[in-house]
Amino acid sequence: MDHRAERMKSLIIQTFFECLKTEDFSQLTVGQIAEHARINRSTFYRYFSDKYTLRDEIVDDIVQDFAEHMEVDFLHMNIEDEVHTRSLQDGLIRLSSQKCRLEILWNQNLLGRNVFDEMMNAGARKVEAEILNHPTISSERKQLADWYAKLLVNNFLVTVRWWFSHSDTVSASQITTMMKRHMLYGTIPTLKESR
Repeated sequence: MDHRAERMKSLIIQTFFECLKTEDFSQLTVGQIAEHARINRSTFYRYFSDKYTLRDEIVDDIVQDFAEHMEVDFLHMNIEDEVHTRSLQDGLIRLSSQKCRLEILWNQNLLGRNVFDEMMNAGARKVEAEILNHPTISSERKQLADWYAKLLVNNFLVTVRWWFSHSDTVSASQITTMMKRHMLYGTIPTLKESR
């Protein structure tokens, strides 16, 4: 794809997100997207067959990107290690760079796809595969690999979602520290901990 075509496709995608800030996906039309992007409908159709194709390409890319960058090395690291801390914080910063788009997609009840769950399931599949191939995890625990994987990735994403709504008061460094404490000591002990 040439640069002009890439720019046009990016414009359509950006406009799609701008429209979703004020309009439910179910009510959004190709005409509205084209009008807001200041392009002809025929230009839209050159890149996407309809709004569902546009949505699916965006969601598929986000889910795939999340799974590809889902860090699974923590299963092999000492959680207290500084390398683990940097890796966790880098992952949080990467997601933070997509904050606006993720929040729009996560909050669109009428999108027709549950992006949060799709991300959780894609990440969990990667973590589950790593658990199953891990040399020191017992076969008894490996039988529960899907549960552990979903629990780990769900906790991660729920924390990210909470952090997005508090990122004006909680830095990436602070949320990384909070997440590490919960990984090391668990939620209940951390909650009851006196400081």
